[in-house]
Amino acid sequence: MKEFELENMSREMPYKMPEHFLDDLTERVVAEIGREKRRHKQRRIYLMFASAAAVAAVVLLALLPFGFGGTGTGVPDYETISQCTSIDEIFQSISTDELGVYSMMSNYYGN
Repeated sequence: MKEFELENMSREMPYKMPEHFLDDLTERVVAEIGREKRRHKQRRIYLMFASAAAVAAVVLLALLPFGFGGTGTGVPDYETISQCTSIDEIFQSISTDELGVYSMMSNYYGN
């Protein structure tokens, strides 16, 4: 095997560099670092909002079956409505918010 010999190596550069390449190298590097910092900050803000949205969705899905207060959904089911003898009893069994929604919907549909 031939040994490594420094005398046989060429002293020419294996590549050519454009003129004035190193003149503004510092400014370009500093500008790129600034862009990277801005991207990192934007990515961190995006991840923070995405995490908050995911937590809110999990909490919402966990509380939805319980009606947010543990008292049920508040909408009377078929059995409750069928046990009522009059429409007045049905309106007394639902909340004022649901009455407001019913009123808005009945005005919209013209009933």
